[in-house]
Amino acid sequence: MRRIVALSLVLSAGALPARAQQATQALEIKYVRDSEEYAALARQVYRVATQAVTASARQVPAGRWAVILDVDETSLDNSLYQLERAAYGLAYSEPSWAVWTARRAAGLVPGAADFIAAVRRLGGHVAWVTNRAARAEDDTRANLQSAGLWNDDDRLCVIGDSTYTKAVRRAEVAAGNGRCSWSGQRLAVLAFVGDQMGDFPAAGEGDGDAGNDAAFGVRYFLLPDPMYGGWTSRVTRRDR
Repeated sequence: MRRIVALSLVLSAGALPARAQQATQALEIKYVRDSEEYAALARQVYRVATQAVTASARQVPAGRWAVILDVDETSLDNSLYQLERAAYGLAYSEPSWAVWTARRAAGLVPGAADFIAAVRRLGGHVAWVTNRAARAEDDTRANLQSAGLWNDDDRLCVIGDSTYTKAVRRAEVAAGNGRCSWSGQRLAVLAFVGDQMGDFPAAGEGDGDAGNDAAFGVRYFLLPDPMYGGWTSRVTRRDR
């Protein structure tokens, strides 16, 4: 009997880590979908961005400035896609992502609508710079519209091909030339909003704050994204 009990304990102990892992695998999705903390963080970022843009817009004529936002996990919330994949133990895949974007079912990131409304009241342009594929352009525009974010004056700047990087598209907004511009209008970009570091100008780009960590919270506004990103493949902690 003792041997049976001991064996049972050993087997149970061996199973615990697997159960714990299974139970926590999708906590990052639940955090985004269900936690008050995530929603408060997102609203906080957008509230600070609104205050910064409101102050900066006083120095620039209406119509002569813009804000640049990413789409996924910055403006549109794709946590339902993540949840559906996790329910079947499936990872991200391009075919499934294409089906998801065609559904036009992404919700709103908390705070995004209020920020966009403030930008429009203040007289700013809105550029959506996303690495969604060109084939998803119409669906993305429709999803932004159904979420109450889209305006016909906006620019939706999808990736197109690998040479048409976010850096190129950001430069077009400011310079006033190219597919992602208001043709012939050089604009001051008062704010960048994103959920990945690649959503912000890096060292070497023309933006005056490019690569400057001090710009975060002033012109660069970073939303939390615990579901995916470059951090998932990093193994070295960077203390700063």
